[in-house]
Amino acid sequence: MIQIFDTTDKYPLQKIGKMAGVCWNSPIDNAEKNIKRAKDCITSGHGRVLEYVDIELCISGYSARAIREYYTHIGGGPTRLQESTRYVNCEKFEYYLPQTAKKSPEAEAAYKECMDFIRTKYGELLEKGVSKEDAANILPLGMMTKIVDKRNLRNMINLMNQRLCTRAYIEIRTLANEIKKELSEYSEEWKWICENLFVPKCDVTGFCTEAKCCGRKPKKETM
Repeated sequence: MIQIFDTTDKYPLQKIGKMAGVCWNSPIDNAEKNIKRAKDCITSGHGRVLEYVDIELCISGYSARAIREYYTHIGGGPTRLQESTRYVNCEKFEYYLPQTAKKSPEAEAAYKECMDFIRTKYGELLEKGVSKEDAANILPLGMMTKIVDKRNLRNMINLMNQRLCTRAYIEIRTLANEIKKELSEYSEEWKWICENLFVPKCDVTGFCTEAKCCGRKPKKETM
C-alpha cells in the first residue's frame, strides 16, 4: 500500500517553472507559463530543477528485501524511517509469497512451513527472555515492513527508470508501479510526470543497456 502525504508538492511543474524562472529573470506569477517553462527544462535535460520537488510517502505491504533494494537509490539525499524490529513484536509477521513458490502446492506449503517455523521460534525466544532486538536476527528478508520515505523528483525518476525495467525483481517493480499509479492520481501535473518521465530506462536511451535483454528494445550494439 502506498500513501502519498499531503506534504508532497501538489503542483510540481509549477514549482519547477518558478525556480527556473528566477534563474532566467522571468515573471513567475503565471501558472501556465510556469508549467510550459518546466516542461521545456525537463525535455532539455536540465535536471537540477527537479530536485526542488519533494515526494513524501508511506510504503507498507512490501518485504524487507524489496525495501532494501529501494534504499539503494540514494542520490539527492533521500531520507526514510522504518518500522523498528527493536520495539515491534513481530511474532505474527506477514510475508511476501513469490510467484515461483505458488507454482505448485508442494512448493507453497514448504515456503509457508518455513515462515511458520520462524514465527514459532521467534515467539519462543521472547518467552525465554530474549529481547525483541536480538530475536529480530532470525526474521526473514521476506517479512513485510513499513517505511516513511522522502526523496526529490530527480531521484524518483532515476528509481523509476531502473525499477520499471522488466529485468528488475518483480516485487520492487510492483512497488514502483504502485507509486507511479498513486502519484498519477495526486494531481494532473503528477499525471503528466508519471506518463512521460516514470518509464523504463530503455525508453529514455532508446536501447537496452542490460547484459540480459528482455527484447523490449534492441541492444545498443545491434542498432
